[in-house]
Amino acid sequence: MRCCSSARPWRRWSRANASRSTAAPANRLITDRPSGGIRAAMTATCPVCAGPGAVIRHLGADEIARGLTAVFGAAPPAGAVPGDYDIVRCADCGLVYADPMLAGGAAFYDWLTGFAKYHAQGRWEWARIKDVLADEGRALRLLELGAGQGDFLATLSDLPQISAEGIDLSESSVRKAQARGLDVRRDTLEQVIAKAAGTYDAVVLSHVLEHVATPGALMGAVKNLLAPKGRILFSVPYSPMSREYLHDDVMNLPPHHMTRWNISALGGLARVLGLELETWMPKAKAPWKRALKHTCDKIKGEGRVRGLARLPVVLANWGEFRRILADHRNRERVGGQMAADTILVSLKKQA
Repeated sequence: MRCCSSARPWRRWSRANASRSTAAPANRLITDRPSGGIRAAMTATCPVCAGPGAVIRHLGADEIARGLTAVFGAAPPAGAVPGDYDIVRCADCGLVYADPMLAGGAAFYDWLTGFAKYHAQGRWEWARIKDVLADEGRALRLLELGAGQGDFLATLSDLPQISAEGIDLSESSVRKAQARGLDVRRDTLEQVIAKAAGTYDAVVLSHVLEHVATPGALMGAVKNLLAPKGRILFSVPYSPMSREYLHDDVMNLPPHHMTRWNISALGGLARVLGLELETWMPKAKAPWKRALKHTCDKIKGEGRVRGLARLPVVLANWGEFRRILADHRNRERVGGQMAADTILVSLKKQA
């Protein structure tokens, strides 16, 4: 294991080569969607390492719908939440996943994407990915899966050594990306593999993996695209997220997020794929800042108190603030540093 830090607003954690073993909803890259009713997607084993799982909680459809209504101020349409789920933890790799693995469908994501707050305006990991690619010091062929309107690909314009392209199944998004002069096509992952297996130096997925019902199968397929010494670069939320000791974040639960990733689960994925694991995180917010916000969220409601208005709430609930602060100080360490809420992962092929 190798660990280092820098003055940049991220840090790296890496593991020596972990090889010892052998439809994305928002951007639908693969076509192996479950057939039949909700029970058709039932799984008794981990979707990454096939290890045994233990149920850690039950999640009702009504509970999910209430949580979504609280976040967005509107109820999801009937049928958008397909049913009840169990939340399961793999005893071998530590991945937390939904049972059944039935991801949100078109009705769910059509509703979600109608809210402006749902869309990312830019991600910290994009700059880190650019640095990783620039450090390669050679010409690279890159593919982004789920490229959307091409926001990430557009950031690569100052790296002429990178030949960048993307795929997405949203016809309107592809048209918008092409209007920006970007090489984005309306293809599936299977179509790209058939035409260009083993030819990409980098394949990028930005917050895709947590949404898919078959994460192990997806990443195994993506591996087929890699040239020698190529790498998969992807970002996922790091779970449990810092606020989730108060309550589970409905946006980090099914049918939105089908899997919840930690460093153990990422290591399991690397072992199964036979790829070298390296990770980066942004600098986590100071525990007192997190505790200040989360105390007010608990007392007054999420996001209802901001800025200096939080101080009187905290002073009036000092004991609660101290308890919440202690919880944040005990948050998991990754690479010797307090875990942030997102993680960037590189899985690299050696030959």
